[in-house]
Amino acid sequence: MTRRLKVCGLTLALAFSSIQVAAAADLPAAVPVYKAPAVAVGPSGFYLWVDGAYDAVRLPTYALGYQNLTVALTELGPAQSFRSSLDGGGVRGAVGYVLPGSDTRIEFGGSYVAASGTAAPFASPAPSEVGMQFLNGSLVVNGATCSGGTFTCAVAGTLTTSYSAWQVNGKVATDWKLGAVTVTPSAAIFGASSHANQTLSQSFTQFDLGVTDESGTYAANTSLRWTDIGARAGLDVTAPLAGALTVGFGGWIGLAERHSSLSGSDTEVDKFNFFPGASTISTTANKGVFLANAEAGIAYNVTSVLSLRGFAGLNYDASVPGIASPAFSGNVLAVTATTPAHIDYAHETSYYAGGGVSYRF
Repeated sequence: MTRRLKVCGLTLALAFSSIQVAAAADLPAAVPVYKAPAVAVGPSGFYLWVDGAYDAVRLPTYALGYQNLTVALTELGPAQSFRSSLDGGGVRGAVGYVLPGSDTRIEFGGSYVAASGTAAPFASPAPSEVGMQFLNGSLVVNGATCSGGTFTCAVAGTLTTSYSAWQVNGKVATDWKLGAVTVTPSAAIFGASSHANQTLSQSFTQFDLGVTDESGTYAANTSLRWTDIGARAGLDVTAPLAGALTVGFGGWIGLAERHSSLSGSDTEVDKFNFFPGASTISTTANKGVFLANAEAGIAYNVTSVLSLRGFAGLNYDASVPGIASPAFSGNVLAVTATTPAHIDYAHETSYYAGGGVSYRF
């Protein structure tokens, strides 16, 4: 007797893909990717599911602009660091077909996520000096005194981030009945693309006995893009609760080849031309990445062909692209080497929750 695919109140979406944004994050978030729910065989074998979700995307730390220096004018690192925690929403969905006379189905789907956020920390540099190094690594041979004598300094900035990500996938899944429980292994291939635009506006003020002595502004505009091609393997478990309710748990792990590109520009102007300058940068990088997902949810079977569900989950991305700060060795008066800003990677976990509907034709 042919087994029928389980859908007594559809299991939640749980797939295997790259984040995101992001989101990966991400996201970053690489692109959040989700799993198709288990479905029952309809009259034609075709089914459709669509979800909407809130997404909390995490991207790597952003740290450009004014730098802290020692009294000997050696580097201590950025005066400010910004954590990109973004809020947004997304949609996901798929069209599938149950192969006649089997519990196996094929599915083609995709997702889209958009998120944004603003961070505005404040820094009062404790080091002796503040300096400036631009995106391309060029260094200003100067420093503003921030401690000692009558001088103090303050740095304030705002980082605005806009993130978007999309993904497409093709998947094969089959249902195994273990009593009342349905176990669904799956395998899929996917492609994804993510994009993070970030704008930093930063101001520097040097005070002498509390009165403004020197002031300046720094601005940076950067764009990070990354694309993934990969494969994933997943496992989902669903079980009936009571009546038309079904609970589901699952997850996936995957590997992808990621191509990343960074472009950006920055500029600084100030009252006494302590740190004047501007630069541009463009670079690329390739990296193999590890991705994972976990999701849980509940479904309600409205009719024999229509189901509603709610879900919550997380996406883990071991290599979300970010921007490594420019650096130098020696001191600003005798620089021995400079390193421009470049693509770096950080592991990030993004979260989502939402609801959806499934219909079997």
